[in-house]
Amino acid sequence: MSQPTLSKVAIAPLEPGIFQLQINDPQNDNRLDEALATDLVTALNQLAAEPTLKVLVLRGCKNEKSQDIFCAGGSLEFLRRLSSGEASEKELFLAPYHLLNFPVPIVAALEGQAVGGGLTLALYCDVLIASDRSRYGVNFTTMGFTPGMGTTAILPLLVGDLFANEMMLTGKLYKGRELINRGLFNHVVPRDEVYDLSLDIARRMAEKPRYVLEKLRDVLSQPRRQALQTAMSREHLLHELCFAQPETRQMIEEVYLQR
Repeated sequence: MSQPTLSKVAIAPLEPGIFQLQINDPQNDNRLDEALATDLVTALNQLAAEPTLKVLVLRGCKNEKSQDIFCAGGSLEFLRRLSSGEASEKELFLAPYHLLNFPVPIVAALEGQAVGGGLTLALYCDVLIASDRSRYGVNFTTMGFTPGMGTTAILPLLVGDLFANEMMLTGKLYKGRELINRGLFNHVVPRDEVYDLSLDIARRMAEKPRYVLEKLRDVLSQPRRQALQTAMSREHLLHELCFAQPETRQMIEEVYLQR
């Protein structure tokens, strides 16, 4: 039985028990839209059925300017359609849902920037390794709308209410070194060490029986699954209110022009 063609992600076996899922859309800086979300879900479903898999490493790629990018948030076209009511963020919620319900642990190797929904996507993994120089943040408010993809629930769960409030209300993008000891990442290291450390952690996990990893991962993911469920309807309502404001579309265009 042939597998569906994946255009924006790539699957590769790395070592016994360890596979890699790479977000691989360099022309678009790995920006989120329905097509990328669909490819992620399809790839996760394929990998979940792989009996030899014990640990998954999730990473980004270099863009056309040779800059490391994990995921640069929503694409301009998707945000335009979202603000006009032609698209729904509910389609993007499928990716977090499948990440949280994946059977084995996921290590996120954040060599490059992860902003907006791109950072939130990584927060549904189990271990996060970040670069000290790359940028990370939830910049939804900078574009005139409230955070989505479960950010309003998952971020406070990880970093605490006060720092989550600051991150969401200011929309600031932080260098990785500014986020050391904030509870967002397991480790913050030089960029060229991110992948090696991620793989080393994956190897240590892969030494364990799969059934142990499955059972423990299911228990450890429960608080985040509950947080995502809580956030979905609330964030959708907030988006409807924000996108009804005429200045939101203008802010989206202005922010993208400034990048």
